Amino acid sequence: MNTRMIARLVRKDCWLMRWPLAAYILAALAGLAMTVSGGSMERSAGITLAFNVLIGVSFHVMLVPVLGERERKTLAFVMSLPVTPSDAAIAKLVAAFTLFLIPATIAATTLVWMSPINIPAAMAASHQPLWSHVLGTLGYYALVLGAWMLVFSVVLGTAIVSESVGWTIAVLTGVLFVFGNFVLQILPTLHGLRLYVRALARGEAALPITIACEAAGIAAIIAVILMLQQRKTSFV
Repeated sequence: MNTRMIARLVRKDCWLMRWPLAAYILAALAGLAMTVSGGSMERSAGITLAFNVLIGVSFHVMLVPVLGERERKTLAFVMSLPVTPSDAAIAKLVAAFTLFLIPATIAATTLVWMSPINIPAAMAASHQPLWSHVLGTLGYYALVLGAWMLVFSVVLGTAIVSESVGWTIAVLTGVLFVFGNFVLQILPTLHGLRLYVRALARGEAALPITIACEAAGIAAIIAVILMLQQRKTSFV
């Protein structure tokens, strides 16, 4: 593994995405400001904007740094470097997660603090020490970001392995809108889900177990991506 060249490729992708990244950060900050300082209508708009940032940055990262190499004529530059397809895949993974996580973390702040789980009220009613509240808040961040990163990893893997815009958009659309609608419309009607959400709100074992499952899923997808890319002997 050529660490120096991988870092160079990561810098290249982040530099090419600098202006869209700045726009997503500003949009995420605007959504957070609306939820903190506005009324019910502004809070609703802020949550909607946070979701749009997550969806938009997911599309943008797939179409520009990952699938845009041939269109922008930068694939020749990558092929001229002493890197293997596996090295290039590692660079894409690092750059994609970096570009995603910066605005996504800001958007997650909106979703965590405006979720049905009233974290400030739970903290005020609890007699636990400050460090436990901080740890619990970080747990909810990990829960929100982990869920979206799991979806992001599935689509990212499709983009890197297939190098197809059509397949990537199809998987992204299916996961976000088909599966997403199922989660939003069907799951809330299930009695077991209410018990699960209640366990999450109380910080019971469901919270660390869910985070661990999300992390295991992301790690498994990354491992499959690297395994498939290691089988390639060229970029063609």
